[in-house]
Amino acid sequence: MNAGATSPILVVSAAGVLCILLSVLPDRRLARALPTFVAAGAILAAGILSGVLWGPAQTAYSGNLLVNKFSLLLNFVFLSAALATVALSWREPASVDRRGEYVGLLLLSTTGMMMVAGAGTMIVLFLGVELLSVALYVLCALEVWRERSLESGLKYLIIGAIGSSIFLYGLALLYGATGTTELPAVGRALAASGLGDDPLTIAAMALIVVGLGFKASAVPFHMWTPDVYEGAPTPITAFMATATKAAALGAFLLVFNGSLPDLRHDWRAAIAAVATATIVVGNVAALTQPNLKRLLAYSGIAQAGYLLIGVAAGTVDGVEAVLYYLFAYLAMTIAAFAVVVVREREVEDGDSVAALAGYGRARPVLGIVMTLAMLSLAGFPPLTGFIGKFLIFGSAVDAGMTWLAIVGVVGSMVSLGYYLRVVGVMWLREPDPARSRKMLRLPGAVGGVAIVSAASVVGLAFGASLVLDACRAAAQALLSI
Repeated sequence: MNAGATSPILVVSAAGVLCILLSVLPDRRLARALPTFVAAGAILAAGILSGVLWGPAQTAYSGNLLVNKFSLLLNFVFLSAALATVALSWREPASVDRRGEYVGLLLLSTTGMMMVAGAGTMIVLFLGVELLSVALYVLCALEVWRERSLESGLKYLIIGAIGSSIFLYGLALLYGATGTTELPAVGRALAASGLGDDPLTIAAMALIVVGLGFKASAVPFHMWTPDVYEGAPTPITAFMATATKAAALGAFLLVFNGSLPDLRHDWRAAIAAVATATIVVGNVAALTQPNLKRLLAYSGIAQAGYLLIGVAAGTVDGVEAVLYYLFAYLAMTIAAFAVVVVREREVEDGDSVAALAGYGRARPVLGIVMTLAMLSLAGFPPLTGFIGKFLIFGSAVDAGMTWLAIVGVVGSMVSLGYYLRVVGVMWLREPDPARSRKMLRLPGAVGGVAIVSAASVVGLAFGASLVLDACRAAAQALLSI
């Protein structure tokens, strides 16, 4: 069993169930406050346990879960995103009267992500994808008094079900070609059977790319992303934009770089083509978006394209670059959404770009936070976004895919058109007097998340060597499963 090796997953899942049970407490004030502290404590405990387990690889539950530096490193991404979301949700309308269900589902979704990162078999991988998705379907529609929230949950449910079905079909075909559900044994089974280039195997890989493409918001499987991001409660949107994308990219790395490295010549071109389309569509569509959440949705689509470049490289350097950029993307995106959360609570149209007119001068701290996030997402040196893109593009060049790196560079240049537009609106336009009068005192929890995230954007750049050492160890652990 080796349950101790999976203690982070057990702690988070148990806390998720406990938070849901706490929602029935007769004391409403206690039912609102206690689940939040239970969730925060469980997340911190799981992070500590993940650090303690950092070391030699282990297996648990008869090989169904792999506990290695790759899964543990991704745990830190998921747990950081979950903790930030809990803090951003402190006074979120969706969670006021449903705090137990809200944070409980958030923890269960995090549990699914941790299962994906540590999956040792196709069965656990699919169960993890489903667990993280089903919880998010509910969270997106939790503001039942808003039509857009209900629409968001319904659209995500329908598209998510389609993506999961295609993904499961791909896994079934891969099982048919190999005769095993164990991910570490898939590559060896294909080599022994000589079915690496068989149409059955090619079809399996194509369906898996499509299924995971839905979860990663990759083009042409991105159609749900802008509407769902706009309609969902903003803290949940931030969680989906960071943690869900990290889980999808982790699954990409686990299946293709970890289990099928010898078939790189078959899947590399397909993933590179998806990455190219994702970068082009994401950046071009974002140029005309007046809504900030939709702009960040298309930005996230483009960022998924950059991350897929590292997957397509299929090397240790590529995996290392993807893992580092996931940390960078987490910090940049949470910082941006923290500002959106504050502005939404001040004015009715707080999620529009126009609502940020003069906001930098009226709120210098939040203006600096958003500026750092936008510049880092655009890839300005010396911020962490520049380092992440440099590593990803460099891995593509080293893998003989210079053309793909050029696509990424051109996409980054196009992205300046909308990232700098947000910065210009905040600092160069005059504030709207009507909106300025409605500015609230900076909330402690949300303000703390904004400042810590902005500091991380800078800190991950100047402390890149330490993070990269951990990412290199995680990449080597993945490629040696």
